[in-house]
Amino acid sequence: MLRKLNDKLPLSAMKTLKINHLFLSTLLFLPLFSYSQVQLGMKAPEIHPEGTYNCGNISLQPESLKGKIVVLDFWATWCSPCVAAFPENNELSAKYKDKGVVFIAITDDPKEKLENFLKKVKIDFCVGRDDDQQDFKNYSVTGRPAMFIINRDGILVYRGNHLTEETLLEVVNTNGIAPEQKSSRPEVILNGGFRGGEDPLYNGMKMMTGNTQSCTPELIDQLIIRPSLETNSTGSFGYRMKQDHVGITYSSGTLEDIFVFLHDLPSTVWIANMVNDSCRYDVIYWRKNDSFEKAVSEIEHALTSGLSITFDSISEKRPVTVLSLNKSNGSVISPEQLEEGTDKAYTSIGNFLTKLEELTNQFYLADDSLKDKLIHNQGMEWKKLHDANPAEIIDFLKTRGIVLKQETRAITTYIIRKN
Repeated sequence: MLRKLNDKLPLSAMKTLKINHLFLSTLLFLPLFSYSQVQLGMKAPEIHPEGTYNCGNISLQPESLKGKIVVLDFWATWCSPCVAAFPENNELSAKYKDKGVVFIAITDDPKEKLENFLKKVKIDFCVGRDDDQQDFKNYSVTGRPAMFIINRDGILVYRGNHLTEETLLEVVNTNGIAPEQKSSRPEVILNGGFRGGEDPLYNGMKMMTGNTQSCTPELIDQLIIRPSLETNSTGSFGYRMKQDHVGITYSSGTLEDIFVFLHDLPSTVWIANMVNDSCRYDVIYWRKNDSFEKAVSEIEHALTSGLSITFDSISEKRPVTVLSLNKSNGSVISPEQLEEGTDKAYTSIGNFLTKLEELTNQFYLADDSLKDKLIHNQGMEWKKLHDANPAEIIDFLKTRGIVLKQETRAITTYIIRKN
C-alpha cells in the first residue's frame, strides 16, 4: 500500500499539515508552470544555476558540456520519489561517467534548505540551485521528478519522470532513443493526481480532454464511495484541511486498506476480514467540517451502512515484537529536531513497523523510547525499504541502536463482518 512510503502520522495530527505528502502518481501531476512544452528533438535550453554543489571539476558552461550526454533531474527536497531515486542515479552516474555521461540535479529549494539536505543525503553528482526557477521554466517542468537526457549534439532525446539504465544505455550507444510504437487504443488516465477531497478520476478526465478551465471539485460538497476502476493500483491517499473544510481521498483501496487509514493502524495485520469482498474502492470526501475525526466518522458510517458490514474491535493477549532504543544517538531523532529540508532523509519508525508486519504477518510495536521517532534512512532509503526482506530491515535498525524483544501483550485488533 502506497501509504507506507509517507511519514506515518496519527489522524489527530493531520490538521497541522500544510503539505500533503502524497505519493508518486499524485506528485507527478501537480502543476508548477503553464509554459509551452519543450519538444524532443529540439536544441536543449542552456542551464544557469545560481549555485552548484558536488560538481568537482565539472563546469556547467555550454562549451564544457559539449559532446557530453547530459542527464538533467529536476527535483525538490519535499518530493519523495525524487529523493528515492538518488541511490540508483548515484550508481548510474558512477557507472557511465567514463562514457561521457554527466548527471545534474536541479532544484529550486532555498539555499539553507538545500544545504541542510545535502548534509543528510548522499548525492554523488552535480547539484544546481535554480533560485529564480528560470531553468524550470525553460524546460517547461510541470511536475517532479522530471528527467531529461541531452545527447552529444545538445539535442533533447528523452523526457520522463523516471530514468532506467536501459534508456540511458540506448543513448550512450546510439546517441538517441528509437520512437515508441504508438498503440491505436486511446489513452485512459484513471488517476490524474489529486489533493485530499479531489476526485482522481475526474482529474484524469481533465487531463485527457485538455480542459483546465472546468470547475474545481473542492467547491462541491461530496462524499463518494464507489468501486475503483484503477484495479491494478496498490492504492494512494491524500488529506488536507482548508479553512473550514476537510478533504480526504483514498484511491483504489481494499476494505482493509481503507480501515487501516481511517483508524491509523500500522498495517492490515491488525484487521481480520471475514467478508467475501476483494473489491477496491475509491473514497472522496470534501465537506464543511471542523475536524478530521468527524470526517472519518462520516466516511466509516457511509462505508459500513452502504456495504452492510460492521467493524468491531477485539482485545486479547498476543505475541508481539517490541522495538526500543538501546542508547540515544544522532540517527534517531524526534520531529522537532528535523532541520528544514531534511524530512525525506528520515523514515518514521511507524513505516519500519508497517513493513515488518506486512512481510511477516506478525505484530510489531515501538516502546516509549521510539514513540514518534524518525530514523536517518541512508542505507535503507524508500526503494530499498520497499524491496528489503525482514532480516535486512532488522539488521539496518540494529545499526541505528534499536533492539528487538519478543513479548506477550494485550492489544486491540479488529474484524470486518457482514452485518
